[in-house]
Amino acid sequence: MKYVVYGLTSVLTSSAAASAVMRYAVAVGRAGTSDLVAIPAVDIAGVPIAVEVLLGPGIAVLAEPAADDLLEPEHQEFVDQLAERTRLLTGRPSERA
Repeated sequence: MKYVVYGLTSVLTSSAAASAVMRYAVAVGRAGTSDLVAIPAVDIAGVPIAVEVLLGPGIAVLAEPAADDLLEPEHQEFVDQLAERTRLLTGRPSERA
């Protein structure tokens, strides 16, 4: 699990989803564009939620480790969607975490 830190808040998501967000944020920044992404996450009670964040040039986003969770969701569909968006921006496949 990882926290995606955005502004003054953090979002708890799977490690794969956090890595996909970071790769896509780099691609969006390099392309000089922006995009709205709904990150699959869990709230403080462990309930699945989606958190929308705007990615673009000059918008600071970071991912930091969270405690390991044996029930960590994979979020593979989200990871695949961001990999495709990254490929469309960069013209090459996104690296997988």
